[in-house]
Order: sequence, then structure tokens, then C-alpha cells
Amino acid sequence: MPHPRDRVEPSRRYRLLLLVPLLLMVALSSWAVASPVGGAPDENFHIASIWCGAGDREGLCESEPGEAGKLVPWATVGSQCFAFRSDISAGCQAEELGDDPNKLVLTEHVNATAHYYSPIYYAVMSVFASDNVPASVITVRIVNSLLFVLITTALFIALPARRRPLLVISLAVTMIPWGVFLVASVNANGWAVLAGGTLWLAMLGFFETSGWRRITLAVLAALTAVIGAGARSDMAAYAVLGMGAAVLLASRRGLGRRFWLSVILPAALAIVCFALFLSAQQIGIWQNGVAPGSGGSAQQGLGLLVHNFLALPSLWVGSLGTWPLGWNDVAIPPMVWVGTLFAASAAIFTGLVSMSWRKALVLAGTGLALAFLPLYLLQRSLTEVGGLVHPRYLLPLIMMFVGFALFPVGRRVPTASRLQIWTVAAILAIANAIALYSNIRRYTLADAPGVSLSTADSWWWESGVPQPTVVWVVGSVAFTAALALLAHALITRVRRTRIDARVSSPLPAASEG
Repeated sequence: MPHPRDRVEPSRRYRLLLLVPLLLMVALSSWAVASPVGGAPDENFHIASIWCGAGDREGLCESEPGEAGKLVPWATVGSQCFAFRSDISAGCQAEELGDDPNKLVLTEHVNATAHYYSPIYYAVMSVFASDNVPASVITVRIVNSLLFVLITTALFIALPARRRPLLVISLAVTMIPWGVFLVASVNANGWAVLAGGTLWLAMLGFFETSGWRRITLAVLAALTAVIGAGARSDMAAYAVLGMGAAVLLASRRGLGRRFWLSVILPAALAIVCFALFLSAQQIGIWQNGVAPGSGGSAQQGLGLLVHNFLALPSLWVGSLGTWPLGWNDVAIPPMVWVGTLFAASAAIFTGLVSMSWRKALVLAGTGLALAFLPLYLLQRSLTEVGGLVHPRYLLPLIMMFVGFALFPVGRRVPTASRLQIWTVAAILAIANAIALYSNIRRYTLADAPGVSLSTADSWWWESGVPQPTVVWVVGSVAFTAALALLAHALITRVRRTRIDARVSSPLPAASEG
């Protein structure tokens, strides 16, 4: 006779597959309007590059004979008057942009001229460019948020049931605050974050499933590989590492011809990633370590290497809140990063309850990449930690490392108690709410005293966007509700896993729905 809980399973799935994505979309949309135009790091470059992503278009991106740069609307490159100055709110834009924010100005700080990145991201997002720069920026941010929600939801549906906790937990404990901030921005790093959290799992699921799941996961793996490598060159390298890890984790003794034929997919995607890596001039940074505008250091040789090695962990944990948001001018209260560090550490140590040589090799390789890549670039550029390499560049690797640590081996499936799961969910909900509040207030009232998010003369979007307090409350509640539903589902999954282990011992089939 079916257990009573089994009879309500379709209802629970309905809530998860429909309500959670909607709640996450609301939460990310709140982040999308929590910053003004120019609020994300290097946003002047990214916005101008999006406006020129489809080539020359009248009023949006034009070429001037004899000039190396592009003519773009002044609002795309002149909106960051508050950058690096936490005492100035976004209200400075009104004076800075003047009466004609759409007047065309010449800039060389655009991908169409500099070719730092692959053109894919900017070409896709250029569809949403218009002469209304603020409205277009919000649209791009919301579209990026929607892309994240759609891909993670599709991946959740297609993955075997026993792999879904890997997706949910690895994203939940690494996305706050920099992950959600970047996903809901115009910065190309948002695509890298999406790929870092999903590509390796899509590839793993591709090897472990059959039928429609296998086809869906193959499509998702190909899509996220192009998304990641088409956004940043370093993500092209991370993508190859993630796919290689998935192949290794899926392999075992006695695998037949089907498995080795399946390796063709990651091999082909690795070639695509390599081609996209070569298409951008970021490759020059890897070759000679010199980046435009990178700062220097008084130290050299072994002294610089030791200094950077000792400071390296600040790059690993920076995306969890120890590094300021925006242009490094949005201070994040310690309440945020203490909570996110606790959650991420708890996930990693819980996952280490099970281990194999394959899992150990994957973790060691990812850990080596997290250490070697930033140290190499900093050493070649004679730059100390804090310049050139930023935590957001390493966030995709951090997300993969947490996922690899949680990977179950044999019958030793990492689990947590009901209290532990609810505690982590509550911590993450509070951390998100505080980070969102801090980000909104920095731009509305800067460092003015008090706790209010707005006053009669504070900055906010001109029209069509709810007031700051409404955005904060709705976004925080939506994120908390999504976490609560996922925590409840995870608790149910843990309980059933324990019951299965007591009754019959073997793990669920890889193709389980």
C-alpha cells in the first residue's frame, strides 16, 4: 500500500517546478533594479559593448571615420559618477548626464574595438538595446535572470532525482551575494556564474541517463558550455575542467562502448570552448600576464609570490561577501559573509563524508586551479592580491568545487538533519536580505545616517519600478520562500534516502525521476 506521503508527491513536484522558479524570478528581479545604470563593475564597458554587439546602428552605435573607437549614447558610458565613492549616491547621474543623455560620445572602452571578450554575449544582449538606456539595462538584467531560472529549472527536471540536491545546494551556498548580483546584471560574469553552476552537472547527468533526459541534458550541456565560454575566456578553461570532472566521476570499471561514444560530446564541446577562448584578446592575459589598467606591486619574485599565496584565500571567499559589491564600494556587513562562509563550509565538510580516488582527484584538480591560476596571473603581472584578479572571476570554480565535494560515493550519501537544513536555509535567507538592503541603500542614500531606504530627494528609477522598500521586502520574502520550499523538498529527499538505505541498501537508479 502506498505511503500517504507518496500520494502528495505530484502536488509537491508541482510547487517546486512552478512556484520556486517564479519566486526566484521575483527575487532576482529585485536585484536587477537594486543598482542604477553603471552599478556593476566595469558596467560602462559592458553596456557600450552590448549597444555595439550587433554592429553599427544609428543612434545606438556608430563609427566615425579615422577614429579607433565607437560612438555610443553618453548614458551608456557616463553613468558611473558614483563609482569608488561610497559617499555619493546615484543621484549624481542627473547632473553628470545633463539634458541629453543620448548624445553620442566616442569611446574605445568597448568590446567592438578592444575585443577582450568573445562577441557572443554582447551580440545576444544587443537585441534589447534602445535609446532608453535605463529601461534597456533593466531589461537585459531581467532577461539574464530569466535565462538563469529557465536553465536551472530545466536542469532540475532532467537530472536524476539523486543528483538534484547537488544542483540546489551548490547554488544556494555560493550565490550570495556576488552570484545573485552578477546574474541580475549586464556584466558578462553573470553567464559565467550560470555555466559554472550547471555545466558539469548537465554533463554528469548526460552520462547517467537515457531517453528524453539524456537528450535534454546534452542540449543543456552544449548550451551552457557556449554561454560560459561565450561570456569570458577564463570560463572556457573552467568549462573544460568541469566537463572533464563529469567524465571522471561518471566513469567506472566495466563501462562499455556506449560510454566511450558519449565522450565525443564533451570532447567536441571542449574544442568549441578552446575556439571561443582563442577568439578573445583575454588570451593575452594568460600568455603574458599583462592586463589593461592592472596595478603594479613594489614586491617581486619570491616575496611577491609568498605575499599573494598568504592572501589568496581572500579571493576564494570574496564572492561570499567579504569583497564589496559594485565598484568595490558597496560594503557588505559581516553578518552576511559570516553566514555564507558557514553555509559553504558546512556543505563542503558534509560532502567529505564520502570519498573515492576519482572524487579526490577532481577536488584536488579544482583546488589546484583555484590556487595556480590567480597566482600565475598575479606573478606575471607583478600585481598583489586585490588587483587584476577579482573574486568574481573565481566564483564559477568555487561553485564547482562545492558541487564536487557534495558528490556521493557508493552508499555513503552526504546527509544532514532537519535542523541543520532549516538552519542553513534561514542563514542564507537573512544573508540575502541584508545584502540586498545594503546594495539598495548605497545607491539611494549612500552613507547617510539612518536605516530608511529612501527619502523625498533620494535617487531611484524615474518610473515603472516599485519604491526601494517594496523592492527589498518583496525580493527578500520571495527568496526566503523559495529557500523554504527547497529545504522542505531536501528534507523529504534525505528522509527517503535513509528509509531506502535501511530497507534495501542499494542506491536509487541513476535514471530515476
